[in-house]
Amino acid sequence: MAFKQRFILTSLVVLLLVGCSAKRPTPTSTSPWTEETVTFTSAANQLRGILTLPGTPGPYPAIVLISGSENEDTGLRPGVYDLFMTHQAHNMVQAGFAILRYDPPGVGKSTGDSHFETLDDRARESMAVVDYLQTRRDIQLDRIGLWGISQGGWVIEMAAADNPQDIAFIISVSGSGVSVAEQQVWGVETQSRAAGLSESDIAKAVLFARLLIDWQLTKPVYQTANETAAAMLGEGPWQDFKKLIYEPGEITRYESLQAGIGILETIQDEPWTSALYIKQLYLPQLRSITPDQADVLQGSYGDTLLTDPKDFLPRVTSPVLAFFGEADQLVPAQKSAELYKMYLNQARNKNFKIVVFPDADHGLNGATDEYWKTLFEWLGELYNT
Repeated sequence: MAFKQRFILTSLVVLLLVGCSAKRPTPTSTSPWTEETVTFTSAANQLRGILTLPGTPGPYPAIVLISGSENEDTGLRPGVYDLFMTHQAHNMVQAGFAILRYDPPGVGKSTGDSHFETLDDRARESMAVVDYLQTRRDIQLDRIGLWGISQGGWVIEMAAADNPQDIAFIISVSGSGVSVAEQQVWGVETQSRAAGLSESDIAKAVLFARLLIDWQLTKPVYQTANETAAAMLGEGPWQDFKKLIYEPGEITRYESLQAGIGILETIQDEPWTSALYIKQLYLPQLRSITPDQADVLQGSYGDTLLTDPKDFLPRVTSPVLAFFGEADQLVPAQKSAELYKMYLNQARNKNFKIVVFPDADHGLNGATDEYWKTLFEWLGELYNT
C-alpha cells in the first residue's frame, strides 16, 4: 500500500505531506503481548490510549508513539486503531518495551480538538503521556522514550530538549532537519517535479507555497523571492494573492482570510496545484475559521511555520536514533541527516545514530526489514533487552 497520508502541521494552511504505511512489518519473534486501555489528562482533555505490554515480567522500559499530522482522507491525526501505529506497537513490544499509542484530542474516545494544536501544544501533550507512564509500577521511570514519525519528529525533539530529565531517548522516522517553512516549499517543488509538471507550472506551485507561508506570518520571509517570481510569471492569480499579502490596505485578518479563500477557489482545479492540496485541505480548513479565531490563529500558526530544529536539536543530549529514506519526496533526507549530525554534535551528544536508507520513501517503504533490524539492535544495545 502506498504511503499516502496527508500531513498538516497546523489545521490552517501549513500543509506538509506525511504518511503512514499499512504494510505489515516482518516480526522478529513470536513473543506474546497483552494490551490494556488507559486514560490520562492533557491540558483540559481526557485522552484514551492503548498500552501494549510484553509477555515477560516487568517492570519495562517504555516507548510513546507520536504520530504525524492529519490524514488527508479523514482530516484527523492517527489514533489507536490506525494500522501503521498498531503495527509499530505490536512489533516494537517484541523488543521488551511497553508501547503506548493514543487517540489525539477529538479522535476516537479522546475529548478536545486537535485541529488547532501547535507544535508546542503537541510537545506538551507528549509529556502528559510520559507523566502518566511515570505513575505506573510496571514501567521503569528512567527508561521512557519517544518515537515520532514525520511531524512527530519535531515534536519529540522539542520534548526531549525541554525535558532531558524525563525523556531517556528518542527515535525519529522521517523527521525533518529543516524548518517547517522550508520543508513545505521543498515538498511542493519535489512532488510537483515527480508528477511531471512543466518548469513553468512548478514555478507557479512553488510561488503559491511561499505566498501561503507569508500570508500566515505577521512578518513575511519570502517577499523578495515572491515578487521576483511573480514578475517573471506575469499575469495570473499570484498577482492578486501577492497584493493581498504585501499591500492589504485597511482590512481585518478575517477579511483577508475571505479574500484569500476567493483566490484559492479560482485555482483549486488547476493541475499545477496538485501538491498544494488546496481543494482537499486548505479550503475546508480555511472555511471553518471564525472571525474570532482569525487573529489568534495567525500568531500561533506563524510561530509554527518558523519552527526550526536548530532551536532545539542542539539541546538534545539523550540517545537519538534517526531514520530517513533517500526517496522521500516530503523531507530533504540527506540535508536533514547532515543537519541532525551537526546539531547533535553541537549538543555534545555522545549517543546518536543516523540511518539513511537509499531506496526508502517517507514511510520507509522499501526498507522495512532493515528498519526493524536496526531498531531492535539499537534498543537492545541501549538497555541490553
